[in-house]
Amino acid sequence: MRVNAPTSLREILHRPGLHLRLLTGHAQLDEPVTRVFVTDLLDPKRYMSGGELVLTGLMWRRSPADSAAFVGACAAMGATAIGAGAAAFGCVPEDLLIACQQYEMPLFEVPVEVSFREISDVVATSFWAQRATGLATVLGRQRGLVAAMASGARLADLLSSVAADLGARCWLVSPAGRLMCGTDPLDQSLANRFAATFLGSSRVPTEVRIDDVTYSLHTVRGRPEHRLASWALACTGRSDEPVPPDVTAELVGLAALERVHVDEAARVERRLADQIERALAADAADLPSRLRAGGLEPGSAFLAVAARLTGLLTPADLVVTLLADLVSTTGFAAVTGLTTATAPATDTALAILRLDGDGPVGTDPRADEVVARLRRGVETLRPGIGRGHLAVGVSNVATGSAALTGAVQEALHAVAVAGTGPTGVRCAGEITTHALLIAGVPTATRNSFHERVLGPVLEYDRRYRANLVGTLSVFLESGGSWSQCARQLHLHVNTLRYRMKRIEELTGRDLGRFDDRVDLYLALRVHQPVPG
Repeated sequence: MRVNAPTSLREILHRPGLHLRLLTGHAQLDEPVTRVFVTDLLDPKRYMSGGELVLTGLMWRRSPADSAAFVGACAAMGATAIGAGAAAFGCVPEDLLIACQQYEMPLFEVPVEVSFREISDVVATSFWAQRATGLATVLGRQRGLVAAMASGARLADLLSSVAADLGARCWLVSPAGRLMCGTDPLDQSLANRFAATFLGSSRVPTEVRIDDVTYSLHTVRGRPEHRLASWALACTGRSDEPVPPDVTAELVGLAALERVHVDEAARVERRLADQIERALAADAADLPSRLRAGGLEPGSAFLAVAARLTGLLTPADLVVTLLADLVSTTGFAAVTGLTTATAPATDTALAILRLDGDGPVGTDPRADEVVARLRRGVETLRPGIGRGHLAVGVSNVATGSAALTGAVQEALHAVAVAGTGPTGVRCAGEITTHALLIAGVPTATRNSFHERVLGPVLEYDRRYRANLVGTLSVFLESGGSWSQCARQLHLHVNTLRYRMKRIEELTGRDLGRFDDRVDLYLALRVHQPVPG
């Protein structure tokens, strides 16, 4: 049973000394009262939120028809009951009683000698007494939970019983959509929906309604301090109703205890990753033993996964946390947190997954499943990336520790060509075109090559507006066919030959040679966007 249950209408009506007389609504006596609301407005809806005990002196009543309007407004906002003062008319008007019966709204009479302040004070005292009792219960439960978790119990072991006691159902979901634990099974699509809504909302707590069920989403902060590194706690009542704030606060506190444990485990894993990282960078003989210390058998099949996060002002280690989250959604054993020596860029992190099987991505079904789950996780993260860019690169399957260095380089190259959208995942086995190959070349090198090969032609075009670059592009795209290129450019073949001769003179290349054509073609293409 949940603590801090609101005071019921029955408790208030039976308070000694108030002499409150129930006129209608005997079936609703156990309805909860969230607060006392005193009003003499005919339409008080804007000041109500539900669960109120409405006290009124009936000053709004100018005609019998007003009763239906007043009761209808209270019912629309979910009021628990109406208490009518008898002072104005000497008794409760019959039309008010009829209106309450029509709306199934409990109605009681407040005697002339009892002030609304007395009722408010009695209810407030009851609220504070229950809050104090509930606080003692919460503190006792929290002490027990801390002791249990200190003894090795995890949130998954405790959550169901605690949530049942609080009258709630809840699930803890990572930003990439991984279910950390929950009171009930959770479909993966729903977990992804929770995570995406959590990341995309301008404010949290927030709510999302799915299949006629309202879930509230709350933040469980971790390290580093960023929403992309936080967990989402999704809650709903046992009857698919919203969960009161005191309950969600306790559940968030419980989840925070688990987050502390997970962050500490990640810190320990980071030390193991440092050792593997140094061994990889130095091509050290002790790499197999370092892998074993990290829980990876050195003779296994591996995948290297790289992630790069750019375009956002974020904590430096956020990309490490994001990659660890993404990799955890695959279900395979992994070591995450590799940076520095193996991935010189500070915005890049690496992970190594142990995978049974061999062969390039695209032929091994387990590797394909890893990539599919990574893509699903990256898509779930998209609302939190905003104007930034999250790229993920995956190597081919590498068998044995000796092949890991090459796999890491493949992953780093794949992440460099992972597209230009907010998010993208690229596998090394997919890099089969010159465009993807070029994208792995540093920007400065590409720019330099473009300028060295085509610089004189570009300068000639700027000076004489000759469009030689455009002519060259059409010529190469047409496979070097003079007639086809001339038709496309609406030129005489002799004019085209003159232009191509000028290009050869400016570049020092012979368009009759295949290797020179390749140089010119690549120089034209190095500035094209990478396919996503």
